[in-house]
Amino acid sequence: MVRTVLLFVLFSVAVAAVAAPAPPPSEKQLLAKHWGTTEGWGEFTLAGKQLTIRSNSGAPTRGINHRDRMNMPRATRTVVGDFEATVKVLDATAPNKDSKHEYIWPMTRAGLFVSAEGVGLELFLQQYHSKVNNTVQDELRRCVWLDTWVAKGGTGQTLKVAEPGKSTYLRITRKEKTVTVSYSFDGKEWAKPFNPRRELALPEVVTVGVFLSNTTHQIAEARFDNFTVEDLNEKPK
Repeated sequence: MVRTVLLFVLFSVAVAAVAAPAPPPSEKQLLAKHWGTTEGWGEFTLAGKQLTIRSNSGAPTRGINHRDRMNMPRATRTVVGDFEATVKVLDATAPNKDSKHEYIWPMTRAGLFVSAEGVGLELFLQQYHSKVNNTVQDELRRCVWLDTWVAKGGTGQTLKVAEPGKSTYLRITRKEKTVTVSYSFDGKEWAKPFNPRRELALPEVVTVGVFLSNTTHQIAEARFDNFTVEDLNEKPK
């Protein structure tokens, strides 16, 4: 009798062990699955699949033009060959015009980037207060902005004024060594793909990701959704 009871107990424990559900994935695992590797001066949190990047250093953060000193908080993936990266910028902290700042203006930037060895581009929602005679203006300006960087420097330009209260959709595509960018404010109608003024000699392997950067000493954050990186390489037949 005792032996029968002992066997029954051992069998029940074994069944329970087999039937126990696997633990849910951690936030770190979900971040890696949906967004990639997190880097830089910031915090990264998920709400469902939406990502919030928080620049919490209280100091300006630097982008890809600073190469080895790049510290902007970002989530990245390594991509080989042709690709199309898309993301929805839900919203981002506007700069405080009276905040201590570095560089040219009080500014925040949130968007997509692709880089390799200091060469690349950043496509982003830019919010800033311009200056007149070194006086910061009250008006907050919003636009889709493109920066391109090569070994000897870079260029920047406004692609479109962005209306307040609307999400901004951004896209970077590389196909047969040609890089183009596009944007949308509803995720349906996209602007005609634009080829940057500079020829970008990107290597085969690049880093693609989403980022937040700021020129002010305030804490800022940005929320992103629907980040995808589609492989456009031709598959062998």
